[in-house]
Amino acid sequence: MKIKNILFPFIFGFIVILFASCFKEKKPIRIAANNWPSCELWYIAEEQGYFQDLPVEIVRFTKWSDSMASLYLGKTDLIHSTYFNAVSHAEKGEKSKIILMTETIFGNQGLVVNKEIHSARDLKGKKIAVEIDRDEHYLLYKFLRMNNMSENDIEHVSVSSFEEASKLFIDGKVDAALTYEPYISTAVDKADGKLLMQSNRKLMSTDVILAREKSLDKRPEDYAKLIKAWYKAQEFVKNNPEKAYKIMASNEKITVDEFKKFYEKFIFFSLDENIEEFSSGKIDEELKNINQFMIETKLTTKKIDTKKLYDSSVVEMVKGDI
Repeated sequence: MKIKNILFPFIFGFIVILFASCFKEKKPIRIAANNWPSCELWYIAEEQGYFQDLPVEIVRFTKWSDSMASLYLGKTDLIHSTYFNAVSHAEKGEKSKIILMTETIFGNQGLVVNKEIHSARDLKGKKIAVEIDRDEHYLLYKFLRMNNMSENDIEHVSVSSFEEASKLFIDGKVDAALTYEPYISTAVDKADGKLLMQSNRKLMSTDVILAREKSLDKRPEDYAKLIKAWYKAQEFVKNNPEKAYKIMASNEKITVDEFKKFYEKFIFFSLDENIEEFSSGKIDEELKNINQFMIETKLTTKKIDTKKLYDSSVVEMVKGDI
């Protein structure tokens, strides 16, 4: 009896601690968002209660580069990025993994050239404005390779923004510029230029969701809930466009018509397309190609184990629920 009396407080205390740990409130998953239509879907999911009992905190950034940095500094858990940036930032901080291929936009990136340039071969020796170590740099690299040329055949003019690339072209300081809408149209109109190349199925940037590895490893089921909520938000937009566009446009401080035109250019990838990309090895092939590009252009000297940059388990968990 005495032993039981002595042990009782310890046993009771252990049970209390056990129950407390079981019911301990989860920390919110912190989602980094910025002015980009697919980021706005998180606000639709939040407003419609699609996160259910999962605690989520949406952290908004004015610059995409700041949202990217937040993940690698461990301040957020999930961001929207691209294949290219997953490779580019692989060694720059906390580890992350691609868990979903989200969307692309055909025709939104392009190479504007002056009227003396009629083909890819005419680019030889010409000055081309482009943001180095960005998706557009890789796009230019692929375009040159497709036309049996290399980066040594042109003269790069490094810029810090799409707007700067467009301005240099308009001012006649470069022969061509790899830029983005609306700067493509501005450059064509103001400098009597033309498009030599536009992003398409062979030349495109693939947008993705990146998850912080430490958080993903501990809570894979919660990330599956997030992906389901994101797809539900897409459906809500389709079924309730007027209400959805109003919410999303207000976040970006633009008119509903402006937001609608941009959003409807997006080609969103289905869950089945994601599963095929992961299972077929296409994702690994593209990530390896990006790494090879970075080595060839001396952006890095390191060969990266690309298989560590993505995780198909989340889409596999969601399969059948969407």
